[in-house]
Amino acid sequence: MAALAGAGVGGVVGGLTGALVGIGIPEYEAKRYEGRVKEGGILLSVHSDSSDWTKRAKQILEETGAQDISSSSEASADKKTTNVRSVA
Repeated sequence: MAALAGAGVGGVVGGLTGALVGIGIPEYEAKRYEGRVKEGGILLSVHSDSSDWTKRAKQILEETGAQDISSSSEASADKKTTNVRSVA
């Protein structure tokens, strides 16, 4: 159902923004990412299974010049996972 909602939003606010909103990223953040990508930036998403890996991913991104680094957590049926997003 979320994918369908994202597809509907995509027709209104743009392809990348709609796709990002469809996977749960807030619209204001998705629009910012889309703007950065249109300017030549690269959107990178990292999935990690623990807070230690999340911290390490953020550290690597910071050390290599990434900007707009953020993370969000999602609960799954068997374990909690974290996604780290960045635009470089």
